[in-house]
Amino acid sequence: MFNVAIKPTAILCATLLAGALSSCNNGKEAEAMALYEDAKALYDTHLYDSTLSVLDTLYKRYPAETDVIRQGIHLMAQAQEQISIAGIAQADSVIAANAPIVKKIAKDFVVVKNPNLVENYRIYKTLKNNPLINRTGLEPRVDDNGNIYLVSLLHGRAIKHTSLRVTAADGRSAETASVPYDDAQNYRFTTDGVSNEMVTFHADQCNEFCKFIADNATGQLQLEFVGKSTYRIPLPASLKEAISQSYIYSVAIQTGLKAEGEKLYYGKRLEVAKKQIEQTMPH
Repeated sequence: MFNVAIKPTAILCATLLAGALSSCNNGKEAEAMALYEDAKALYDTHLYDSTLSVLDTLYKRYPAETDVIRQGIHLMAQAQEQISIAGIAQADSVIAANAPIVKKIAKDFVVVKNPNLVENYRIYKTLKNNPLINRTGLEPRVDDNGNIYLVSLLHGRAIKHTSLRVTAADGRSAETASVPYDDAQNYRFTTDGVSNEMVTFHADQCNEFCKFIADNATGQLQLEFVGKSTYRIPLPASLKEAISQSYIYSVAIQTGLKAEGEKLYYGKRLEVAKKQIEQTMPH
């Protein structure tokens, strides 16, 4: 009798629990769908990055809502597709605008081929017949990847210089990084009893220095060799021009190479997005 008496109550409790769980699940699904609809609205207004951000929130909050998640994955692939198409278009635009600039500037540069070096480099035309030998000065160079680097030579003075400083008339200045003596990148030698100090400053060590000169090429600049002591000379107009044009050429080449890299990246990203769209197409 006891068992018979409680059976209807047990059935009622189970029924109520199932209803509560169903209501809870429906509530989570509704919340997830609301987030999906927010993402879809952003997609329809071409806010693709925001679309991805909302979908990311959807996946994190409602991982169990597989039906909604499946729709979200499809929408995500569509957003990635549109982002990639826009990225390719932007890269093409930069390449098209930059190519004539590189071509025009390249005419003012001479390729130097040296069998003792790993790769060729380019120097500004005014430096062609004025090699950095037995004289104090600088030689800006641009490599095949558009990196600018700088070679300094201090002739007839032994100050063991490791860096360079350039100063404008108003006191503003810029410096290269310091390159310690290593008998390679920074080395010293004697020619006919005269001391020479030659230092090569790589792109990351002289980029800001060269940019400063390019930005202030019309004004008076003082060049300073910095070491155990210092040696200062006016920066000649011809050298300001050579460094400025080399920096501009470097930026132009690197801008084109960066755009080509981005086009390749977005092209691969587009391929992946198209495959995901096909795989997640609703049936």
